[in-house]
Amino acid sequence: MNIPCDIAVNSTQKQLPTCSRCQLVLGNQLVRALDGAFHPECFTCTDCHTPVAAEFFPFETDTGTLPLCERDYFRRLGLVCAHCDDALRGAYIIALDKKYHTDHFMCSTCSTTFGTDDSYYEHNGQVFCHFHYSTQFAVMCAGCQMAILKQYVEIDRKDAIDHWHLECYMIHKYWNVKVAQHLPDTINHPDYLPQNAAQLLEKQHDMEDKVFRIWQVLSAFEESSAVCISEMMLHVSNAAYLESICLSERFLVHVEALFAGVDELCKLYETYNQEDFKYTRESKILCKKIINFFSLLSRTQEMRKLGITQELLALVTGLAHYLKILLRVALTAALQLELLVNQPVAVSRLLAKLMEVAGKERHSRDSQMLIKGRQATDVCHHCKTTVEDQCWRYGQCRWHFKCFHCRQCKRPLSNDAEHAVFSSASLSVLCVQCTGLKSSNTTFERISKLSQYAFLLRVALSRLCSLLQITDNQLSSVDTSIKSRLAHHGKDASGKEVATSTLDKVPAMSSVLEDKITCYPTHIPDVKVVQSTKLERKMSRSFKTAKRSTILGNVNMSTPVVSEDVQRSSKPAPARLDSLKRRLDQHKDLPPLPHNPTPLTRQQQQQQQSMQPVMLEDNPPVINTQRTVLEDHAPVVQSPSEHFRPMINRTIATTACGRPRIYLSELSALQYMIVRHVAVVQIEPYVRSFFTLSDLLNLIEFKKSSIWGKFFTSFRSGGTRKGYKGKEEGTFGVSLDFLTEKTGVESNLGAGPSPIKIPAFIDDAVTAMRQMDMSVEGVFRKNGNIRRLKDLSEQLDKNPHDVNLSSDNAIQIAALLKKFLREMPDPLLTYKLFSLFICAHKIENSVARKRVLHLACCMLPRCNRDTMEVLFLFLRWVASFSHVTSDTGSRMDITNLARVMAPNILTSSSKDPAKDDSFTAIHIVEMLLDSYEEFCLIPEDMEEFLEDPTLTEGRGELSSKDFLKKMEQVIRKKPATEQTRISEHSSTSMYAQQNHIPYSYTPIAK
Repeated sequence: MNIPCDIAVNSTQKQLPTCSRCQLVLGNQLVRALDGAFHPECFTCTDCHTPVAAEFFPFETDTGTLPLCERDYFRRLGLVCAHCDDALRGAYIIALDKKYHTDHFMCSTCSTTFGTDDSYYEHNGQVFCHFHYSTQFAVMCAGCQMAILKQYVEIDRKDAIDHWHLECYMIHKYWNVKVAQHLPDTINHPDYLPQNAAQLLEKQHDMEDKVFRIWQVLSAFEESSAVCISEMMLHVSNAAYLESICLSERFLVHVEALFAGVDELCKLYETYNQEDFKYTRESKILCKKIINFFSLLSRTQEMRKLGITQELLALVTGLAHYLKILLRVALTAALQLELLVNQPVAVSRLLAKLMEVAGKERHSRDSQMLIKGRQATDVCHHCKTTVEDQCWRYGQCRWHFKCFHCRQCKRPLSNDAEHAVFSSASLSVLCVQCTGLKSSNTTFERISKLSQYAFLLRVALSRLCSLLQITDNQLSSVDTSIKSRLAHHGKDASGKEVATSTLDKVPAMSSVLEDKITCYPTHIPDVKVVQSTKLERKMSRSFKTAKRSTILGNVNMSTPVVSEDVQRSSKPAPARLDSLKRRLDQHKDLPPLPHNPTPLTRQQQQQQQSMQPVMLEDNPPVINTQRTVLEDHAPVVQSPSEHFRPMINRTIATTACGRPRIYLSELSALQYMIVRHVAVVQIEPYVRSFFTLSDLLNLIEFKKSSIWGKFFTSFRSGGTRKGYKGKEEGTFGVSLDFLTEKTGVESNLGAGPSPIKIPAFIDDAVTAMRQMDMSVEGVFRKNGNIRRLKDLSEQLDKNPHDVNLSSDNAIQIAALLKKFLREMPDPLLTYKLFSLFICAHKIENSVARKRVLHLACCMLPRCNRDTMEVLFLFLRWVASFSHVTSDTGSRMDITNLARVMAPNILTSSSKDPAKDDSFTAIHIVEMLLDSYEEFCLIPEDMEEFLEDPTLTEGRGELSSKDFLKKMEQVIRKKPATEQTRISEHSSTSMYAQQNHIPYSYTPIAK
């Protein structure tokens, strides 16, 4: 069979090798690779099409093996430098999910190259060095004005967010001091700005060390003094006067150290020719408080066991309050001086004096024995009157400045002490001219005002010991036992040491500082000074995380092994937070209402109270106002100024059956609505002559048909109230509920453990005044500076976040607070409930009158009641400073406060002069202030309704009248035994005064 010619030709062509890519016949030059043959120009990189006949890198894929050039091969393996886009053939660095050559990982702004142990900072995907990140992108601390590079505290406001270093925040929280206090003309001055990275790093380290040192020393000093004060109170209340005197002596050591620190600052102010700062009034009141405490101890013959009385509470609270104020004055003065002279000369000297507390305690007994061993020398050697100011001293003799003159020629020597001579023969002062000497051979010592105050306190303590016939041997015998007991405060339930007092740390306070670091406070439940929406702390390990560069090497160039990123530990740095062990506070929902727990016996309650640590804060403790909430999560670490809390504040308010009482601030929206309706039913029998049940119901009923419409209005209308025609902008003249919705903050200034939402202005004003001296005469009575009051009002209306109320005095802020309350469209106690409050005054029985006021408070709108709780508790605290001493105090007791506050919070909408009930309103406000700790709690007999699940059914459709009918059904279903048990409640229950069926109810006609 013959084969056609063309077929033979085709057969010959099939036998020739072809290119695996272009399918053309190969020539003399070809490339054999990847199980195929290619023209040299056809064998190219799959990605960039560059000829790779000389060298290629096979890359396995799902579809087969691909030839790649070196660059694309490394790119597909993820081994290309992000800076130069070249292959990483050797060691490289992994950062920001990218890889770099070791010499290409550098700052995006400058040429700083990061090594293996260097930190870098990222911003928007770019890498920056410490200097450029700190100066261009880092968030500044609101306290020290330094860049925040690590852990921080975030205070979320409505329009802004404040960021703080943790120590800066704690200093501001407890002492209301910002470490960086800039003068107006120095904020952007070139001398105050770092010029290079070295200067910036040095400045940051110096500030970091200073802040950390301030927090360490001041918190340890305050903790140590708080232990003394609280133990003094407990020993006096238990008639252990010997221990009280011993602890008083230890407390004097703290006062002397603080006085010495203030004197040191005064010398520095004089050295640098600066105007003196004011400290005399605070120090004098502190001394008078201590003298009053000694006077209380001297009356031991009049009583066997004093107990915790209001007088004792006022004294010990005043000690803690004015010690804190003087400490704040000293710290502020030290920081201000360093700012004025631009030299770190003041803070270190102040802290050094405070650190001497532990060392001085060893010699405290010796100094006390010396004073007791000789006649008291608190009188002037010349005029024989008490020396209560700066003076001159020689040996045991002291002279007023005006009495320090020559005995013969009467030449004043106060400013010429180097020419004064003490005559042993006449026991008097002579000048060198009268003695015939060329120069003085006597050295007189100038005693400062605070040194003389400290000496007078020592003399008073010695006289107290003499009066009570207490010897040094007796004091020494109790000294050791007190030390061991104070040290016991540093043990937790398991016996582990968490914090110890400086009293038993002898060479210095540094040991207690080391102990305190292990329990650094992280639970910050009460953010006060700054305006915040959520008022909760947000913690972050790094604002822009400082990551570590990691170098990895390729084992095989053609088959590189991709390793995991190995984190290298950073070398120790003076980081303010890395050396501190902390736990984040747990924010959990409110626990459910208690269900009849097993009542504690009296002995168990006493043991439980004795386990609670004691401390005295600025707020005077009020009996039976707080209850202990036992939570199921981890216990919170106490902060230094909260490590010892007054035992009286830990007293558990319990019902007759022994379970803890419930605060109104703890209730949910539904629970509070139930309380308001129950209060209407319970108050009706008392005011039946003046109100019908329908009238009372109208006092709490909203215009919406559903009682739940009020709570969901803001959600349905996008956060604003539909139909609201009042003022919506600003702070003054705005409805309270609208202002609370707009600027409300979760405040911890209430009586209960749960935060309550109040307007930010109320929280800021109360917080600022709690940090001030409220013994100023006429506070809340005087109107302050009228022009300044107007300016502040306008600023708060326009830019409330730019107003710092702490910069004004107490009288000015109090006047501003009264103006705010006075200009509210609806007063705090509301126009609706005005007649009900006034009606309570007509009830003759005092117990029933108190009951009606309690129920009327429960009927207030939620925002009004919460604001009232914060305001009234604060006013009670202000009243404790009405008579600090016989000649010092604000004179604003509860009666006077009621007189000036009633026209601002309890007024009628009627303008008829014949219906003026202003005097009655004053009496009502006074009664509310007298018993408001109890009015913060739910009446005991209402708790039964909060636990009834039937009242929550159909909550979205019920009107107020329907809700009352449902409540009547709940009452009728209660068994007789339950009604009997309820009727046995304390006298605060209405069943103690009525003989009808509980919750007697008059039906309402439809």
